[in-house]
Amino acid sequence: MTTKLPGSKAQRKALPYLVALGFTLVIFGLHMLPNMDSMLNENNTRISHGFLKSQIDYHQEIAPFARRPLTSLLIENLTESFGLRDGHSFILVNFFLLFCSGILLFKLSRKLKSTPTRALANMSVYFLSFSVLFAFFPPVFSYDEPMQYCFILLALIAFVQAKWSWYVPLFTLALISRETSLLLLPALVLFFPGMKKVQVRMFSKAHLRLCVPVLLPLLFYGIYLAAFIAVNEQLQATQIEMASRYTCFLENFESTKNSVETWTSLYLALAPFLYLVAVKLKGNGLQVRHKKWIRAFLLTVAINAPIVILTAFARETRLFALPLFFIWPVFASLFASQIIPLFSVRLYSKVGRKWSYSLTFLILNAANYGFCFVIYPNLGLGQNTFFGEYLFLINLLMTLHGTLSLFIRRNPTIQKIA
Repeated sequence: MTTKLPGSKAQRKALPYLVALGFTLVIFGLHMLPNMDSMLNENNTRISHGFLKSQIDYHQEIAPFARRPLTSLLIENLTESFGLRDGHSFILVNFFLLFCSGILLFKLSRKLKSTPTRALANMSVYFLSFSVLFAFFPPVFSYDEPMQYCFILLALIAFVQAKWSWYVPLFTLALISRETSLLLLPALVLFFPGMKKVQVRMFSKAHLRLCVPVLLPLLFYGIYLAAFIAVNEQLQATQIEMASRYTCFLENFESTKNSVETWTSLYLALAPFLYLVAVKLKGNGLQVRHKKWIRAFLLTVAINAPIVILTAFARETRLFALPLFFIWPVFASLFASQIIPLFSVRLYSKVGRKWSYSLTFLILNAANYGFCFVIYPNLGLGQNTFFGEYLFLINLLMTLHGTLSLFIRRNPTIQKIA
């Protein structure tokens, strides 16, 4: 793969910013399409200031959201400072942070020794992930995530360089943005992904000493949380909220529609990445540094997914996306060799001549079409969105890749073509 981007030095420096800006504008345009029912326009051609204002108020008044004040404060200050309407401030803040998160992912990828081309590929995969591409559609309902993502990425940039004086405050801010950030910590202290020099035995004194700065943000967040609850007299409201969490589980599966929506939400967020991880693990030659990222990803999926299903509304797909912070920064480095067959025209021509492969592929995607465009919408899911199309596309790509990979495995001499 090309290690240097084309163009002059100034153009190469500007390219990541232009790509991030392009994706940000495309995502905004997608949310503003007249036939789309997003948080921004509510199936209209104009910004829905009333709805966005209600979301801001909701996040300032309800106990579990009020303790995440950073996004709301930024929106409120922008509104007051420049006399903007709430809807405009919401959009400016969140889409600016979305743009920044893409740039930060690029910079993290470069810190991890990805080539510029691969770092751009990682950023593209990030923006095209379901929970980012459809961030402000119901029922994804993003609000604090762009700020949380920025602080997590900044903290990871500090983490991989062992700059603890930066990591601790940045990860603390990630926790204040959204407390779910803490679910990344088990993987960080067990595997230390991205830190080449960390070669210590698990649970040795050296390992435990390294765990101290990684876990220190928990102490500062605990202090912040206790002070916030005390000052705002939210102890009772917090207790009620914690006690009612498990009613979310009942709602996640109270009907066929809800059950399908729950499992589809998990699938949309993680399926393509879990598929590629499975393919990678089945192959040979997995580097130690890549094993750390994959193990960190799988561990966080195992922790995060059950918590979401048991204690939150699983239809909010963004909640399942947290483990992807261990995939997005290294996506191209991990999976470039697995993805290459998708771009081989000669391989397509050879597989196309084998009717058994073609027939299997067509049958699988007939079922794929039936679910995405018949069953899914008939349940009242994905209406006035591109959710069904996105689901169809990722299934299509996975079945296509699976078909090509099976052909290559059964015909080893064809490997050079792929």
